[in-house]
Amino acid sequence: MATEKEKGSSANILDWLASLKLTLFVFFALAAASTVGTLLPQGAELEESGLSAGTISLIQSLGLNNLYHSSWFRMLLLLLCVNLLVCTVDRLPKTIKLLRRQEDQFDSNKLSKFGTSAVMATRMSPQEAQPLLQNAVEETFGQLKDLGSSARFCGVLEKGRWSRLMVYGVHTSVILVVFGALLGSILGYKGFMNIPEGEASDQVELTAGAHNHLALPFQVKCDKFEVSFYDTGAPKEFKSDLTIIDNGKEVIKQPIVVNDPLSYNGVTFYQSSYGSMLKQAELELKDKDSGKTEVVSLTLQQTAAIPGTQDQIRISEFQDNMMGFGPALGVVINKPAKPANGSWVLADKPNFHGNTIQNYQIKVRNISKANYTGLQVSHDPGVWVVYLGFTLMLIGIMLTFYSSHNKLWACIENDGRKTIVAIAGRSSRSAPAFNEKFDELRDRLNSLLNAEPYKLEQTKPEKAKTEKARQEKTKAEKTKPGKTKEEKKKK
Repeated sequence: MATEKEKGSSANILDWLASLKLTLFVFFALAAASTVGTLLPQGAELEESGLSAGTISLIQSLGLNNLYHSSWFRMLLLLLCVNLLVCTVDRLPKTIKLLRRQEDQFDSNKLSKFGTSAVMATRMSPQEAQPLLQNAVEETFGQLKDLGSSARFCGVLEKGRWSRLMVYGVHTSVILVVFGALLGSILGYKGFMNIPEGEASDQVELTAGAHNHLALPFQVKCDKFEVSFYDTGAPKEFKSDLTIIDNGKEVIKQPIVVNDPLSYNGVTFYQSSYGSMLKQAELELKDKDSGKTEVVSLTLQQTAAIPGTQDQIRISEFQDNMMGFGPALGVVINKPAKPANGSWVLADKPNFHGNTIQNYQIKVRNISKANYTGLQVSHDPGVWVVYLGFTLMLIGIMLTFYSSHNKLWACIENDGRKTIVAIAGRSSRSAPAFNEKFDELRDRLNSLLNAEPYKLEQTKPEKAKTEKARQEKTKAEKTKPGKTKEEKKKK
């Protein structure tokens, strides 16, 4: 059984989780983090950004280059969800209790205390005045609900009663949006695929971190790639004909262009870029020491032995047109017990000084290239939750700000001499429009009932209260210090 101290601590924690201060803190923290995430490129290689080593270390330790997948950003989203959920659970029962509360009996004296009210007297009997009152209210506002009072007629009209719950609809929508974003941050991913024309791949290079790869449960094949250009040479449109192969079967064939993606099993492929990639290169290596010449054929990232030696060669990179000098190969040579040495080798310029690496003069004899399509890959399982949340938010906001809770009370009673008719009203929003209709109802009743304004007499408790206040005011004025003769002369 929990002690009083434990109960108090739990209550304090719940109060803190439901507090507006926590909501504002989390909102401002998320706004500041999102600003940083917008200004700092996400998923970029920081080593090539020109920043100092200390700055790079700080950014990586805080996860600022992968902000939306960082643990602390997810904790902020989770804290906002908990805050709104606890706030809703804490306040909703009180609102429901208020909605279920039965209307208490009232009289004309009680209604006269409302800011928007009218009390009038008529010579008609209560039985004659009641249908006239009900018809007038129905034509102006709506039908009155008779509370069944035996001493007097009491009627209530209420519209927009459930509008008080709309704020909780907005709370729920925000929770759905944040939960959807959290779901996408944890289970979703973004990346790129470069697929040569005529080939298929299931490998995605993720942008969440350096050299992270993901294997899709299906393959994407580029059947054909086309690009058209403007007269200036700028690309006009590039299109890829894609085929989705799942379990060895072709399930979808669809061309995609920019802003017209292909989606399959929750994964969306966008046309992002294009280019040429190396399929195979034939290199001629001349050993300047021995004068021997060898020919080696390589694919990208393939390592091969140089015949007759213990040396190895690898093509690490390829550029189709490096700085306007044409095709270039990044070649690396490894010698036993020596550090690797590499340089760019220009295919169209055999006399380029970079074509010499250590004791080898390298000449590109042949290059086999293939066009590739660059696809941006996105998977976000929380996107439909976010869409649902935004839809609910729009509906909730419209109902919250464009609907109002209006209530009207009406009472008929007899003071022994005349029939007293009292009406009062209240509106949570659009008070000027409500007051205009209320004045219309009052004037209509005055005409139908041939009524005149009626001033209610104060009850004995009210008279005593007023008299006591008058006596206290008189006593205070008597005890107030008077002005001296000198002050009176000056005046």
